[in-house]
Amino acid sequence: MIKLSREVGGQRMALWDQVGYSTNPYTVNPLAPNAEGSELIVGRDKELRRLMTQLRSTDTHPTIEGDNGSGKTSLVAVAAYRAEREYIEKKEDQLLIPISDIIQMTAGVGEFERSAYFAVAKAYLRNVEKLTEWGFVTVDTSELEKWIGAPFIYGGGAGASVAGVGGSVSRTAAANTGQGFTDAGFRQLVKDCLGTTFPTREHGAFVGVIDNIELLRTSADARQALEAVRDTVLSLPGVRWVLCGAKGIVRSVVSSPRLSGRIGRPIDLKPVPDEEVPELVRRRLARYSTRPDPDAPVDPDGFAHLYKISNANLRNSFKHAQDFAVWLDEEDKLSEPPSQKRALLEEWIDVTAAEHSAAAPLQQGQWSLFDKITDAGGTMAPGDFEAFGFNTQQAMRFHLQRLEEANLIDSVIDEEDQRRKTISVTSNGWLVAYHRAKLRA
Repeated sequence: MIKLSREVGGQRMALWDQVGYSTNPYTVNPLAPNAEGSELIVGRDKELRRLMTQLRSTDTHPTIEGDNGSGKTSLVAVAAYRAEREYIEKKEDQLLIPISDIIQMTAGVGEFERSAYFAVAKAYLRNVEKLTEWGFVTVDTSELEKWIGAPFIYGGGAGASVAGVGGSVSRTAAANTGQGFTDAGFRQLVKDCLGTTFPTREHGAFVGVIDNIELLRTSADARQALEAVRDTVLSLPGVRWVLCGAKGIVRSVVSSPRLSGRIGRPIDLKPVPDEEVPELVRRRLARYSTRPDPDAPVDPDGFAHLYKISNANLRNSFKHAQDFAVWLDEEDKLSEPPSQKRALLEEWIDVTAAEHSAAAPLQQGQWSLFDKITDAGGTMAPGDFEAFGFNTQQAMRFHLQRLEEANLIDSVIDEEDQRRKTISVTSNGWLVAYHRAKLRA
C-alpha cells in the first residue's frame, strides 16, 4: 500500500504538506479554464493566438493534432478562458465561454450526441445569470433545469447511472416519458436556448472539447462518427467545438467531403520546447508552495531531465515526477537535501526500469525491436516492418505482442489504415529505454 502521509508531532501530514506544497504540483490533469490554468501554461503563445483567432473568426470547428500528453485539452481550456476574460475586460466584443465537461469520442453516435447536448445544457445553466447580466437575451430555463435534474437513467453497461448530475452515459437510455421529456424535445430546447442567446457568430459561443478522436479504431470510423453528427452536434448554434486527436487521424477526418465547411485545418501541437520546460515547472512549484523554502522532490532541472527521457511528453514527465515523490516517501528519503535528489532520481529510474524489464522477460529479438523503435523516435506503423528488419508484417507481430504484454509499447494494429502511427512506446517503456541506453554506454 502506498504511503502518502506520515506522523509528525502526533498528526498525519500529507506528502505534499511535508515538502511545502498545498497540492500535487506534478498533477497530470489538464489545466482548468481559469486564472490558474492561464498562469501555468508555458510555451504555447503562438498556438493560443492561432486557436483564439479560429474560434473568433471562422465558421468551422477548430481541430488540434498532437501526441497524447502534449497538452491539447489544456490549450483549449486556456484559450477559451482568456477569450472570456478579454470580453469581460472590454477588449473584445465577442463572448466565448468554456464548457467544463470534456466530451470523449465514442463509437456509439447516440451516446456521443447525448453527452454533448447535456454538456452544453449544463454550461448554459451555469452561465445564464452572467449572460443576462451582460445584456444577452436569455430564455426561461425552468424546463432545461427539469431535464438536467430528471431521472434520466442509462443502462446497458456495468450497472446504471443518472446523467446530468455528474453521472456517466452508457449504452442504452430510458428517459422520463412525461410531457416535455422526449429526447427530441430536449435537443430542440437546447438549440432554442443557444440560438436565442447567440443568434450570430459575432455574438459569441460556448467552447467545448471533443477529445481522443483516436479512440475509434480507424480514421474511417472517426470520419463516419463525425459525419453522423454533422447536422446535430456539429451544427448547434452558439457552440464551437475543438476536436482533439493524435497525429494522423485528425487530418484524415478533415479530408472528408461531408465535413467540408464544418471542420477546420488542424493546429499541429508540437512538444513544449526544451528551453521552456524549466519555467513551466518553476511556475507550478511557485503557485502551490506554502512556505518560503519548499523542498521540491523534482526541481526544474530534474524535471527537464525527465522530460528528455520521456521523449518530450509532458503527461508522462509529470507522472514520473509524481511517482518519484511517492517512492521517496516510501523509502523515507523525502527529507534528503536537494543536492541528493538528482542522484536519487537516477536510482529510482534504475529501480523502476529493472522492475518493468523483469515483469515480462523478453527474448533478444524483442529487445532488439524495442531498441529500434525507441531509436526511431518511439512510434511506427505495422506497414514499416521492412524498415525494422522483418520480411513480413506477420513476422513482426509476435514480437510486438510480447512488447505490449510487457507494457513497453501500446499497439493498435490497423490493417485498414496503415498510415496511422499505431504503435508507440509507453511511459514505462521510455524509462526502460533510458536505462538500457545507460547500460549500453
